[in-house]
Amino acid sequence: MPYAARAVERPSEIRSQRLALLLPVALAVAGYARSLRGDFVFDDVRGVAEAPATRAFWRWLAQDLSPATLLAGRPLTALTFAANHAVGGLDTLGYHLVNLAIHLAVVALVFRFTARVAALSGAPRPRWLAVAVAGLFAVHPLQSQAVAYLSQRAESLASGFYLATLLFLLARAPGARPRPVAAWCGAAATFALGFLAKPIVLTLPAAWLLVLLAVDPAADAPRKPAPAGARGAWHWRHALPLLGLLAAAGVLAGAALLATLHGRTDAGLSVPGTSPWRYLLTQGQVLLTYLRLLLWPSGQRVEWDVPTSPGLADPATLAAVAAVAALLAATGWLVVRGRARPGPAGAPLRLAGLGLAWFFAVLSMTSSVIPLADNLVEHRTYLASWGVFLAAAAGVDALAARLGRPRAALAAWTAAVAALGAALWLRTPVWRTAEALWGDVVEQAPHTPRAQLSLGDALMRQGRLAEATRHLEQALADAADRPGLRLEALRNLGAAHIAAGRVEAARAAFTAGLALEPRQDELLVNMAYVALATGDQAGAAAYARRALESNPGQPAAWVVLGNLALGRGDGAEALAAYDRAVAIDPDHGDAQFNRSLALPLLGRGAEVCEAVRAALRGRLLPANRAVAEARAAESCR
Repeated sequence: MPYAARAVERPSEIRSQRLALLLPVALAVAGYARSLRGDFVFDDVRGVAEAPATRAFWRWLAQDLSPATLLAGRPLTALTFAANHAVGGLDTLGYHLVNLAIHLAVVALVFRFTARVAALSGAPRPRWLAVAVAGLFAVHPLQSQAVAYLSQRAESLASGFYLATLLFLLARAPGARPRPVAAWCGAAATFALGFLAKPIVLTLPAAWLLVLLAVDPAADAPRKPAPAGARGAWHWRHALPLLGLLAAAGVLAGAALLATLHGRTDAGLSVPGTSPWRYLLTQGQVLLTYLRLLLWPSGQRVEWDVPTSPGLADPATLAAVAAVAALLAATGWLVVRGRARPGPAGAPLRLAGLGLAWFFAVLSMTSSVIPLADNLVEHRTYLASWGVFLAAAAGVDALAARLGRPRAALAAWTAAVAALGAALWLRTPVWRTAEALWGDVVEQAPHTPRAQLSLGDALMRQGRLAEATRHLEQALADAADRPGLRLEALRNLGAAHIAAGRVEAARAAFTAGLALEPRQDELLVNMAYVALATGDQAGAAAYARRALESNPGQPAAWVVLGNLALGRGDGAEALAAYDRAVAIDPDHGDAQFNRSLALPLLGRGAEVCEAVRAALRGRLLPANRAVAEARAAESCR
């Protein structure tokens, strides 16, 4: 069938296409099922499990309500984590199920959005393109970091609201009665909710304008017949007033967000070791890496230690910038050429141009001139990937039609989905444990300091101290020019030495860390434990109080003070200290367990069982958990 001929999809074809979407959805569910019992890993620990917003969202919001919280705190995402915690505590199954449910909901929105855009473009088979794009989106392994990595729920949640807003904007025009007030209200609401999930929705006005470029020019006028597959009369002008408001709100919110990032070292204009210009140059190589991973996800990893570009004189930087410039030029050519060919004949060009432009526009939040500490992170491509999948599907469909073999497109898509499903099946197990996640990075890039550091920490928590020490020492060597990672490596290395009974080696590591950052509260607490191990109770108390001066919300410092009081037989002071720790962190297993030791001294033995159970519900090292389980068996008869 020549692509220039407009076809009407028969009901039987529509049914078969929808059934075809079941294949990638089933493969996605099967693949992600392998990570549903995955632990809290990396940022999940502080950002989810230990986050004040997770344990008591409304108290957190009331105490920390500020422009910074609303702009950069992702309060809607935090609320969903709090709901998970309220239902299932720290059982990760519920968190993973919600992440998977959000991803499947986004897949459904991708289908609806693609079908709508493809119909407006004049594509002969809009629903087939919707199935193709939604299927690739569902099963591509590069999406796994936004689905299996709990912290990145923000990415998929905001993407869902992003697409919902665009669908509202694509609602029927005011030529129909009544006026589309509901659609306008829906768009405003989903835009706001998306911003509260993650500010990637700030690029939405640009995405809307790009969508307009894909609309069939033959139908791009009021009162002209709508493209095949479009429901009711539609014209882009109906959304301009609301779009203007959203764009203005986005500009103001973006400026305010940038102001709140002032002084931060992880994002904004204060990130050390880079500048807006050098970061922009670095993103040339990053964007090409994203495109390579979307073509085939070989070499995926949670940590990409991409060095910041030294400048345009660097050959690798210059080559990457030239390649990106060529891609942008090709994108412009596709759009212009497609607009010059109205009707179905130009639809593949317009859709391909839209897809590539969408990729660059959505990634402009993280791949332009606002530096981020991590130059490349896979989850950032979650929504941007829609554009690449659209361009690929439109191109393959057009080629198959030109060759007179429309079924070849289905065969190619089925093969791609099967291959990507197999790759997803192999990829998701790395999210089960921290050891698997970081071992995967170390195997591919042994001199990545954060990977060595995190793998050492995971091994230390399992009691594999010799292996942990080796990886932590490697991290320390690899982070020679990165003070932040060096500080963390020294802290964890000292903890490994303490666990192995090497007290003086631990003291040396913590002292070196304090030389880099004298007020680092976790190092001060660790020095308190060193003092305890050497019988220096006064020194332990002094370090713990210094830690609380530096960070009043440091629960481990209260545990140290409680332990000192317990050693003196002062149950009341010990329990008060442990209660302070629990008030800060209800899931602090050591504080909960030590409460069970202080309660009998006050004649409150009946409360011991509940204290031990609370400890078992919280975070405990494996050795401490075994002790708590034994005490529970004794006290909870």
